[in-house]
Amino acid sequence: MIFDATASRRVYRDVARAAIPRFIEVAVECPLATCMERDKKGTYRKGQSGESHTVPGLQFPYEEPVNPDLRIDSTTLLSTDAAGQIRDLVNAKFL
Repeated sequence: MIFDATASRRVYRDVARAAIPRFIEVAVECPLATCMERDKKGTYRKGQSGESHTVPGLQFPYEEPVNPDLRIDSTTLLSTDAAGQIRDLVNAKFL
């Protein structure tokens, strides 16, 4: 099973790593300004206006992964290429 999870704190990711036997951590890196530009749901707008008080990078710090299995730079890599890198990693580790 593959799922995406946003965990702004390392401790949350460590709990997931301990609970999920076949766990891979992929860090999708994106500067805050770019996240805000791409925000179609309005999450960052709500955070800036005070409607939301739990937006990572605004009200709460985002703790970057220390040693992820894979790093994806979303500012330079096409999503299809990133998906291919993730697929290749999953195949290498689990198949």
